[in-house]
Parts: sequence; C-alpha cells; structure tokens
Amino acid sequence: DRDNVDRRWDWVQSILSGEPDCISAPGDIGHDAFERTWQRTDKPVLDGQIARTWMWGPTPHTCAFYEPYVESPGGMRLVQYFDKSRMEITHPDADSDSIWYVTNGLLVVELISGRRQMGDNTFEQFEPAEVNVAGDADDPTGPTYASFKDLLDVTAGMQLDAIRSVIHRDGSVTVEDSYADFGIGTAIFVEETQHWIATPFWNFMNSSGLVYEDGELTSAPLFVNPYYATGYPITDPYWATVKVAGTPRAVLTQCFERRCLTYTPGNPPGFATEAGNVGQHYYTWRYS
Repeated sequence: DRDNVDRRWDWVQSILSGEPDCISAPGDIGHDAFERTWQRTDKPVLDGQIARTWMWGPTPHTCAFYEPYVESPGGMRLVQYFDKSRMEITHPDADSDSIWYVTNGLLVVELISGRRQMGDNTFEQFEPAEVNVAGDADDPTGPTYASFKDLLDVTAGMQLDAIRSVIHRDGSVTVEDSYADFGIGTAIFVEETQHWIATPFWNFMNSSGLVYEDGELTSAPLFVNPYYATGYPITDPYWATVKVAGTPRAVLTQCFERRCLTYTPGNPPGFATEAGNVGQHYYTWRYS
C-alpha cells in the first residue's frame, strides 16, 4: 500500500543521506516494548541501585527507525541500536508479553561472516568487519570480527580445565601454557553449534541480581532464558591481548550469535564479564 511505499522510499533517502529515518528523537527509546526490555536490567544500573555492567547501554545509540526485513509487514521492521545490541520488533502482531517479542539481532554472525541478513532466508554478502571485538577502537593488534571468520567450525571437542588457546589479529591461534594460570575452563557443551561455553560466560548467562519488573525492583535472573541476550556460541573461547584504556590486558573472549562476551581478570565484581559494544560496531559496519 501507499504507506509502505512511502516508508521504503523514506528509508532509501535516509540511507543515501547517511542518516536513518528516525521515528523517535535521538536518545529516546522509540517503543514501549523496547523501553520495557531495557528497563528490566539497565534501569537499576542507571539509577545507581546496583553496580554492574550494562546489558544494553545507558541510552540508545540511535533513534528508532525501520530497516528492511522480508518477513515483516511491508518488508520493514522497527529497530533501535544500543551500545551492546540492536532491539528489533519483527512481527508487531505477535504476543507482546513474550520475551521474544523484542529480539536482539544476530549481529555477530553477520559481522564475522559478512552475510547481512535481510530476511529469514535472504542475505547479502559483504566483507567481514575489520572492527575490534573488544577494547580500544584504535588497538592495532587486538582481534577483529574478521579474525574469527575461519574459526566458526573449529572446536576443542572436549571440556577444558584451563583454556590455553590464544587468538591473534590475523586469525591464527596459538597455544600458550601461561594462560592456564588463570584457571578458567569450559562449563557446558552446546549441541546446536558444537561449542563449549567458558565457565565465566555460562555463569554470567545464568546470573541473578536486581531487576526492574512491573514498576518495582526485585531480585531475579538477569535473563529469563540464558540464551536470550547472547544466542548460542559460534566460536570457542580464546584469550587475546587487548588494549584497554591504552593498557594491554589479557582478555578472554567468546563470540555468540548476538554478542561477544569478554572476561577480564582483575576487573571489579560486576564488571569481570561484559558484553562488547556490538551494537555500535554493527551500526558502523553497516552504515559508515
């Protein structure tokens, strides 16, 4: 219909101009369901009720706008980018009470493979993202998403008491026994993708804490489903040397479908395990 034609044309014009066709003011959360999803974990952090890593980010990274998606009404779905992810409403007529009414995209899959998903079975091929997975954006030696492109089908095949594999920027992997001193192993094997999840990441995905639900603070699991925010693992966990605030640090990283998680020994409680800024990274890759 005419509205859908106008919406598609507005989107084309916005991309040509380098700016999304906003339906919300920059910095404002653009849909009640997006706000409800954000509030659950990040409102207590913003309000100073608890000190822990952001699950989405303090404010949206962009306004809310429409991106093409074949199966959505009119071929367009509502999205909004946050530091840590992208929120999406693909099927607005679905059950709005379901945790899956708002999804966060398989951004890491796209960044590593270069296959941009435009529908359930519709893809466009681009180059994998030469964007740092973690740490400082100007780090010249840390791994990028492209560093993992040949490791998606590589797996240790067994549970590890201590992870020793180290990934380098060129995608090569070495085994360095010194990393065994951290005593970080793997916890659970995921049949769907044939990868083991590192213990701190599995603990994070199943952690509980202060959340905001139904207008009040309560203690509950941070994720109703442990895979909601991350998706399944698509790589094994690897150590890397990453520059953080200008200082090289040993960081354990593992990429999942939706986010790459990092574990940094020595970080304070609540911040040892964090999600990378994949929402920022993907937006830069797609629109810059």
